[in-house]
Amino acid sequence: MGSSPAAVGTALEDLPEDALLCILALLAPPDAAAAACACRRLAAAASSPALPPALALRLGLLPPSPARPLLPAPPSPAAARRLLRSLHRLRRLLGLWRRLPPSSGSPQPRPPAPSLAAFEWAPARAALAGSLLAPSAARGGGGGVARCPFVTLCIADSGDTVAALGGAPVCVNFVGSNHIVVEPAAAGEDDEIEVVSGSPPEEMYAHFANRRSPGSGRRRRGKHGRRGGGGLMEAEHFVRIADAEPTWARPLQGLWKGICEDRTLEFYLVAYDDIGGVTCRRFSDPRGQNSGYSPVFWTTDTTFLEPPFSEQELENYSSRYHIQGVTSNHAAVENRVISRILCINSSHDVVDPQLSNPLDDARSVEGRIWLYEDGTFGFGFVGTNSVIDLRWKSD
Repeated sequence: MGSSPAAVGTALEDLPEDALLCILALLAPPDAAAAACACRRLAAAASSPALPPALALRLGLLPPSPARPLLPAPPSPAAARRLLRSLHRLRRLLGLWRRLPPSSGSPQPRPPAPSLAAFEWAPARAALAGSLLAPSAARGGGGGVARCPFVTLCIADSGDTVAALGGAPVCVNFVGSNHIVVEPAAAGEDDEIEVVSGSPPEEMYAHFANRRSPGSGRRRRGKHGRRGGGGLMEAEHFVRIADAEPTWARPLQGLWKGICEDRTLEFYLVAYDDIGGVTCRRFSDPRGQNSGYSPVFWTTDTTFLEPPFSEQELENYSSRYHIQGVTSNHAAVENRVISRILCINSSHDVVDPQLSNPLDDARSVEGRIWLYEDGTFGFGFVGTNSVIDLRWKSD
């Protein structure tokens, strides 16, 4: 028998430029720069003006058209690199962010601003649009999500990122990978300053000191005014909400919404920690007395109770009522199909915020999570007769 011929492969240098652009578009800028050092073909592709549009297509922006070009045409490889950096910068902003409370002594916005922000692609405008999210009594009182325009980011002809809030220029700067600062743009300031993880502390201190000196702060306020006039009065800090959607392995994870016993619609963020525990925090209405980002329940053991359930567990659930709307006092017994049950804990002041005297101890209150067949869940505690049902925030 004759020996079979060796398989013939395709060398990297033989690939067309379109294929090389698709490869580079999948890489982060540092990895793309390293790949460009491997051979001349990759180096040429990394400097090609066609690379940013290839990345933009992968990120979900619409194809270009004669009436509305997708991106500004970079006149040089340097401009193409700036454009590529801007696209990666916009991609890093995608997702949900939580506003950090202002520092003590800082003026409070009036009216209070929502605690959540979402950045999403706006293909029709070839931009990244930010929105502030707040609970709403829409959809027949069942609860919805209201969106208020926030920061819009696009790419200028120079290839740099341009951000605006209500028509006023602002700066959106990264402090590490999961922390951004949105602040007024100083007069004549058009550069992007980014403090990345691992930067020397003196650089971070200089960055914030230069942008928050008393003189510069007064100039910004005089130029842009307060939020109601379309600008920012003070810098606002946001941290990324990672893992905002449930998965098969972590079915409780994500950002949810639910109607509380006081008939208010709230956002709930459920997160898994590194040691296998689960915590839930509530984004309370900033106009209320208990506004903030407060804990609701937690557990260090995520082992679910599987069916068949005991009569006691079934009675614990079926004897409770479910709140049906924000704008009415209607409640009903809604026996849904339970797939699994999880034991949780909370504190007395969370379960009963009307306590007149502080507790003398730190005793916890036992509760349950009822995971339904449709992937949503509800929770309740011993000593109460209600179930707070949570739904995915976009439902």
